[in-house]
Amino acid sequence: MFQRKILIRLNDRRIGTIEQFDLGYGFIKTTTNDEKYFIHHSDVLGTGFKKIEIGFEVEFLPSISDKGLQAKEIVLRDTRTAFQKFATFEDWASSINDLATIHAQQEDGNWDYINNKTGEFPVLESYITYTFLRLQKEGKIKYASKNEKGIELKFACINTGLATIKQEEIFAYFEHKDNFTNIRQNDGYLKQPSWIFKCFDRESNRLMNNFAQKPELANYFQNAAELIYDSAKRLIPDYEHIIDDREKRFPKEFRDLSKPQQVERVKSSIESALTRIRRNYKTAIPQYYSDSIQLLLPLCITTAENADVALVVANEGEVYRANTILPLDWAYNNARLLAKPDREWLNP
Repeated sequence: MFQRKILIRLNDRRIGTIEQFDLGYGFIKTTTNDEKYFIHHSDVLGTGFKKIEIGFEVEFLPSISDKGLQAKEIVLRDTRTAFQKFATFEDWASSINDLATIHAQQEDGNWDYINNKTGEFPVLESYITYTFLRLQKEGKIKYASKNEKGIELKFACINTGLATIKQEEIFAYFEHKDNFTNIRQNDGYLKQPSWIFKCFDRESNRLMNNFAQKPELANYFQNAAELIYDSAKRLIPDYEHIIDDREKRFPKEFRDLSKPQQVERVKSSIESALTRIRRNYKTAIPQYYSDSIQLLLPLCITTAENADVALVVANEGEVYRANTILPLDWAYNNARLLAKPDREWLNP
């Protein structure tokens, strides 16, 4: 007898956050309309130990039972970065702090990466995360092995692109989990990394003895001319997108102006930025974003001395196009992937 199958569309699934969970059951709160769905551990997909904690982001199939709204076919959404999928970190925050200590380069007398309010290193954390992703795409993760008492030990290493104050390169070192006999193999419903992070350290670390060749630096461009603004090219700003769609990124004084006044203020700021570039080409700071090189120009909106936001300029054939702006901390974050930015104006 022909049996009709029920079609489940992908958009039938919901996304939510574990709001309550104890003794094997709890509730998920959806991200769209704050509905609450009952969750039971037996409805979580996967094998092995199913770790569920408040705050976890999950995807599930909504259903209705005698308990009301209930979540079925629950899976934890994998929000880990490529770096965290590659290696297990005993303490990510502590590892970043160690990298900051080893790097220990100072700019203008102040430690470049620290958030003085939280004590965290958001720029450094972002830098190493995206540097690893680039190295992975370029195939520049170095692998090595050695035989020790009949056992093959495996190692991995990357070049962070950072250096100590004495200009010694800093590397990230890893060991394969198979090197250890006391690690419990239990993936649960998320595939666990095959590598274990050992440390950030200089080339002098003895782990480097396992590698015949030194890991290479990440590369983001093929032509150095991409990093310099060509003043002979015409710049076409998309005022509608810059002003209407990104108005919240401007300071309050700007938002209080009428639309015609806002357009004139942005036009004037762009002309001022282009004049600065003609005097000093380093005013246009390159950034790496979405697999391409773009240039950042200072927009001085409230005063002529200080930039309020960064104008993002992309090279498109015979012209440049400016479609958006970035807050200065975002701009610095993106620019730092390529090099330590000139702090003349990009100083969030």
